[in-house]
Amino acid sequence: MPEAPIDWSAFNRAARSRPSRELLRRTLGCMAIEGRPPGVAVDLGCGAGADSLELLRRGWLVHAVDASSDSLDLLKAAAEPESSGRLHAHLQAYESFDVPACDLIWAGYSLPFCHPQAWPVFWQRAVQALRPGGRIAGDLFGTRHAFGSEGDVLLFTEAEARALLAGLEVEAFDIEDGHRPSGGQITRWHAFGFAARKPAAGVAWQTP
Repeated sequence: MPEAPIDWSAFNRAARSRPSRELLRRTLGCMAIEGRPPGVAVDLGCGAGADSLELLRRGWLVHAVDASSDSLDLLKAAAEPESSGRLHAHLQAYESFDVPACDLIWAGYSLPFCHPQAWPVFWQRAVQALRPGGRIAGDLFGTRHAFGSEGDVLLFTEAEARALLAGLEVEAFDIEDGHRPSGGQITRWHAFGFAARKPAAGVAWQTP
């Protein structure tokens, strides 16, 4: 269990050299096999930007959103000069971000930290911003996650997490229920990693 509030600046500095998430690469692989070219991506709570950098390397235009100026500075410093014109950094809490029409929304471990009162409207806005065939992918925390002790962290049962994806084609729903290193300590981890595709107009998908 976390013993103190999370120091996000320190966390993101420590994480700046990590590889991009496998769930993101898997989602991008599905889009590539489908023949969908790089488009507009939104990285919610981008941190130091390992995942934004992966998207830039693959030719995407990236809106990277984070409430920490230190994190965005790390991202901009790490971006290759030739990709800087495709990187748009937004210094704000992502739940207040006006999500543009996009092909991919990525939220690596950031959705649980949305302000609870803002969550229902934000989620609806995010899904609506996806173009047909676009994906939304990221993580939700389960009810046994240690970070639930932080107070305003959103926790979901598996049924609640699956219900959020109603109307989308679920391509991944990974369940992690155990312990893992996090923030320099062993943390009780309970999370759902998901990726879901917005159907084309007029097509109704059945979710689990």
